[in-house]
Amino acid sequence: MSENKYFEILDKLNNKYFTELETSVPHIQQTLFDLQNECYKTWRNTITANTSLYKEFLSDSGLNFPKSARDIVESMSEEALKFRSAYNKLAISNIESIKNTAKTWNDNAETFADLNRKIMHYWLSAFSPKRN
Repeated sequence: MSENKYFEILDKLNNKYFTELETSVPHIQQTLFDLQNECYKTWRNTITANTSLYKEFLSDSGLNFPKSARDIVESMSEEALKFRSAYNKLAISNIESIKNTAKTWNDNAETFADLNRKIMHYWLSAFSPKRN
């Protein structure tokens, strides 16, 4: 089999691989998005149900929610929101940075290949036997 035939096989396999990837990734992304939504709903429903149970307990028992406890809960809630906001900003910043790095690589892939090609030809010319 000629050298070109091997590379034709590689090209065919690469095309098949990336075609499959391009069709499966959107499905995986949608599935992950749906999972994230279900987890969010579960979290929200659990918190809501427990809060309702606490309200009912306090109401039925005749106990009061002490002001000091309310202050602690409010303070913890505010700090949690601040943390979440900072975390989200950091996560988005990191994702954008990685995206920009990938875009830069993609925009310059041919330039990198040309540079490597020039290096390859330089080394080939330096170490190949000279023909007369």
